[in-house]
Amino acid sequence: MSTYKIVIDRSLCSGFGTCAELAPEIFEVGGDGIAEARVGTSDDPAVLEAAAQCPMAAIAVYDLATGEQAA
Repeated sequence: MSTYKIVIDRSLCSGFGTCAELAPEIFEVGGDGIAEARVGTSDDPAVLEAAAQCPMAAIAVYDLATGEQAA
């Protein structure tokens, strides 16, 4: 199982909240209306789906073992 590093580009996020709906234990929309990662890393594959479904492509996910972008 891979462990993923989660990076949110706050300048791209428009606060749609899709990530928080798909992976609420990992993402939340903060008081400023911008998505935040509750954790910096996760082995939950839901982070990949959340990144893929972000309408603004504001979420990048990297495989910690390889350093390559996974989503």
